[in-house]
Amino acid sequence: MNRLPTLLAKRDALLLAAGIAVSVFLAGVPHRAHAQEKMKIAEMGGPLWDPFFGAMKKGADDAARDLNIDYQWITSTDANNFAADYAKLTKQAASQKPAAMVIGNYFPTTMDPIIKQIAASGIPVIIQHDGGATWQQDGATAYVGFDARKLGQAVGKLQTDAGAKSGLCVDHVPGNTTLDLDCKGYNDAFKAVGGDSKVLTIPFNDASNQTLVANAIKGELQADKKIDAVWTIGAVQGVASVVAVKQSGRKIVNGSLGLSLGSLEALKKGDLLFIADLQPYLDGYYGILAAYQYAKYKMVPLGAIPTGPLILNKDNVDEVLKINKEFPGVRGAS
Repeated sequence: MNRLPTLLAKRDALLLAAGIAVSVFLAGVPHRAHAQEKMKIAEMGGPLWDPFFGAMKKGADDAARDLNIDYQWITSTDANNFAADYAKLTKQAASQKPAAMVIGNYFPTTMDPIIKQIAASGIPVIIQHDGGATWQQDGATAYVGFDARKLGQAVGKLQTDAGAKSGLCVDHVPGNTTLDLDCKGYNDAFKAVGGDSKVLTIPFNDASNQTLVANAIKGELQADKKIDAVWTIGAVQGVASVVAVKQSGRKIVNGSLGLSLGSLEALKKGDLLFIADLQPYLDGYYGILAAYQYAKYKMVPLGAIPTGPLILNKDNVDEVLKINKEFPGVRGAS
């Protein structure tokens, strides 16, 4: 007698029973996506009209994607009222009770009390880029960025090593302690060789106006014939300084900070001696990463997380220009 049909029938019955059992079991298990919502992290970033912050946001975007978290880049768009708007937006973001916040402390006089209050409320705060001098006093969990005074000392030494004796530090964010420390460190380097430096302040709401910035720098060069070095603390201002130096007809040791296509091309041509790259993409990426790891695991790197400066010159500028073509926005070039 052929028993094959009977055996097949028994096999099918067993498979059906097993399938029903598995289906019943799975029905009692909540789907992972519904069981756990994405972690929410608020990032208080800088204005995106500056290519520096475009690269920082790119880093934060990539980190949020890699970690599968829900994050927002929050910033003011009004240059005329930036500090007040930024403070208001920070308070509003904190009121939503995110798992953590990443904050650029661009105006410490305004922001220090707010950051202290947020940290005291139990929301972990990572200070990013600006605010390295006071992050611990503000109760932050970590700092991602650089030592502002040491940065100024490093770039000042590059210029004094090139023979400069009298520097001009261009500060385009008055009230920002970080830029103030940049210029103090810059002055340290000039004093070390028996020279000096002064600060040219550009109103923040005029900082992206290259013509205005160029005219201000040119006017300072015309008024003070001793100046033989200029350092601008931003890519937009760096391009403006190249115009100002050419119009002055003077031999000036010129350096900048922050990357844009224009500043990189000026470096390649020799119109800038160097660009100090603070690698804002890493600020954005590591800021989100540190916030995520602390909020989830209560782990954080001990001490500050340094991301710059990396000094660019004629020897390595081609590498950066090549990277910009392959990975647009990562290095800050517009």
